[in-house]
Amino acid sequence: MTLLFRIFAYILIFVAYILFMNIYAPLGISWQDYHAQRIFNAAEFLKVNGYLSFYGYTIWDYCKECSLDASLWQDKIYFSLNGLKLFPYLIINHFGEKEALLFLGPLVDKSYIFLCGTLISELVIKSTKSLTSLSPFFIGAACFAIFSLAPWTYQMITALWFEVYFLLFFLIGMLAFSNNKNVFGYLAFFMAGFSHIQWGVLLAAYYCLFIVIKYLFIKEAYIEKYFPPFHGSQKYRLKIVYSLILPIMILLFIRVFAQQYIEPGTGSSLVSRIGISGNDIHNGGLLGALQFLGGFRLTQCFQGSGMSFLSGDLYTKIAVFNCLLSGVGMGIISIISFFGVYLMVKHSMLGKQIFLPLLFAFMFMISFLQQSLSVHLMGYSFIFSALFSSGIVMLMISIQNRLSSPILGLVFSIPCIVGVLILSLRVSMIAPLS
Repeated sequence: MTLLFRIFAYILIFVAYILFMNIYAPLGISWQDYHAQRIFNAAEFLKVNGYLSFYGYTIWDYCKECSLDASLWQDKIYFSLNGLKLFPYLIINHFGEKEALLFLGPLVDKSYIFLCGTLISELVIKSTKSLTSLSPFFIGAACFAIFSLAPWTYQMITALWFEVYFLLFFLIGMLAFSNNKNVFGYLAFFMAGFSHIQWGVLLAAYYCLFIVIKYLFIKEAYIEKYFPPFHGSQKYRLKIVYSLILPIMILLFIRVFAQQYIEPGTGSSLVSRIGISGNDIHNGGLLGALQFLGGFRLTQCFQGSGMSFLSGDLYTKIAVFNCLLSGVGMGIISIISFFGVYLMVKHSMLGKQIFLPLLFAFMFMISFLQQSLSVHLMGYSFIFSALFSSGIVMLMISIQNRLSSPILGLVFSIPCIVGVLILSLRVSMIAPLS
């Protein structure tokens, strides 16, 4: 009954948020036009030319009213996207045409995001139950609200990236492992690796590093605490690695095989995504890759006018100034949330097992793909919504525990959470205005 009560609260929070953003957010709550068009093109291309044509690969273009005849797209197939990842959209488009896809597709995306928020909230409850006297309902509701309202989450509502699938299956796997349902956990990790090769590789690398370090360098190292629950033996730890690597190997095999018969479409090379190709005007280095912390690029506040806003009217100056304050404020809170994540992995065994893999993969992504992160602030950074919400909640728990009066800590944590939620709404509404 308690779990059902929490889920009911999550639904109320999410529905209220969606209704609010539908009224007040500049972009609303549906797909952005470019995203809707490329999803339709990708699904319709396979429908027109055969779902097994091009070995399941499709196009990723937002051209409107363009011919989708296969002969016109021979050299433009997008090998980073297999039709299997678009399965829900393919089904909707096959039976309901474009109108149904544009209506039901965003609902499907919202359901994925809702499930991510529910799972992260329930896992935070399990991770902190021995660390606080606060009720699970309050912990879950706070975590879910912070996750759902985060600007990195809102961007996925209007243009979903496959990071959402990866996080969803990763969290399902962790919840299964924490309940000693290992078979379901392996299947979920398999789907996580299948959903996103890059994140799957980094997750597998994280676990492999501990195995290698233990058996080659520090034999007495206690690595069990870094693996999911109930994985104390080497056999079970290797199963984690296999469940992540197997889907990656399958996808790579299909891709290599398909490229023998299909000319790959144009796309960014690895060195370009890193930002070391020699012509990398979009590479802002580590600071550029960390711009996501503010929820948007601060240059968006200038609306393309640059420093000429200084000669503008008072209204323009006020708007730019407060926009900058909002972004800087969000960035400061984001940095503070990392300290909360640190406390989570320090004091909670389950928290360590859940958030350290995500933190490792996320840090590696920022460090390695500096130009990609500089260009695509909202996409890769969706993973940060999980870290951000759990970190803020853990900070609230830590402060409440340090006060002599737990009730006083709870009372004063409420306005702090409200402040974070309102700032998140503000930043979500600024970001699309570029």
